[in-house]
Amino acid sequence: MGISSGWREVLAHKLRSFLTLFGIVLGAAALVGMLGVVKGLLRGWETMIYETGGIERITIHSKPPPEYQRERAALSPGRTLNDVEAIRRAVPLARRVTAEVAIPNGARLYFQGRATGQSVRGVLPETFVMDRFEVENGRLIGDLDLELQTQVVVLGADIAASLFLRGLDPVGRVITINGQPFTVIGVLKDYRLGSSGSGGGRVSQKNYAVFIPLTTAQTLFRIDENVDVIHVQLGDIAEMPQAQDQLLNVLTHTHRGIQDIRLETREDLLQSFEKQRQSYYISLGGVAVIGLIVGGVGIMNVMLASISERVREIGVRRALGAKRINILVQILAESLTLALAGGLAGVVASIGLIMVLQRFVVDANRPELSIGALAIGIASSALIGVLAGLYPAIRASLLSPVEALRTD
Repeated sequence: MGISSGWREVLAHKLRSFLTLFGIVLGAAALVGMLGVVKGLLRGWETMIYETGGIERITIHSKPPPEYQRERAALSPGRTLNDVEAIRRAVPLARRVTAEVAIPNGARLYFQGRATGQSVRGVLPETFVMDRFEVENGRLIGDLDLELQTQVVVLGADIAASLFLRGLDPVGRVITINGQPFTVIGVLKDYRLGSSGSGGGRVSQKNYAVFIPLTTAQTLFRIDENVDVIHVQLGDIAEMPQAQDQLLNVLTHTHRGIQDIRLETREDLLQSFEKQRQSYYISLGGVAVIGLIVGGVGIMNVMLASISERVREIGVRRALGAKRINILVQILAESLTLALAGGLAGVVASIGLIMVLQRFVVDANRPELSIGALAIGIASSALIGVLAGLYPAIRASLLSPVEALRTD
């Protein structure tokens, strides 16, 4: 009875009901939309971590040595391929080890009148396995390329498309990188393919990757034997603390006791993202809560006005034997009906909002609809409806039948 009475109230005062429910609609839509956006961000972040070696990855960076070692800092050779070999020999927990260098100040790639500027990375073969690169056509860089310092290059899909006319096979063609000739030996797969793939966002940068052998990069474009970064991938995340100790011991030895390196783990990255995720929930969730509260205040207003208009009706019901609990339940049911109507409208609006966002947001961070988020939106609206109707319901149930029947 309460639900049908509440629905009659909605239909009888359409404009008032619309204005009352607007806050609930806005709050429910914002809540469901926020959950969808955050879920998309989480999925994009997880995909990025997976596609770049997973959480069991340690990155070795350089850092200034402590003050007491500054005078002896020159004794350290810095990060070199010797470090990579030492880690492979002396750190049994290291499943894979790779290093990278970049051509300073970027590079210009040129082929028959078509040119593009792009960062070029000199890498070891393990980079392709660790970062999950797959070749679509041709082959990847191998150990022999490193040993012979061959001038070969592997191109991302978009780089290949920008340099070569459609239908022209890039493999075997010679391009120039900063004026130096390089033979294309492979083209990577297109990482935008597949709706559930790893396209878009950070992962789509794979389409712009350009790789040459690390030793070739050092010989042609660098003035020293240092590498820019070293990556180590473990077999098990549980071995992270022990692996860090082993790495520090080995690198302290290869760097002649100079403490000029630091280890960065994905745990640090995950903690940083967890803080960012919480800030999203707080900021976006705050907007949703404010909308729901505004809607709740509107519903309470309407219910109080409705009770004032129906005092005599309530008195008649009490006189005919209705108990206070019956009046309480009826008013709460009416308030709940109003809130659920607004919540359902908000959920529908949020579905439309997310569908629009999905057209403009890159695949990796694309907002996602979920049954859980829709349920939370409706449940939150229902809770606001009950809370908003509680005071009017108590007030109505406490009306004296005699005083209510005297009311005009």
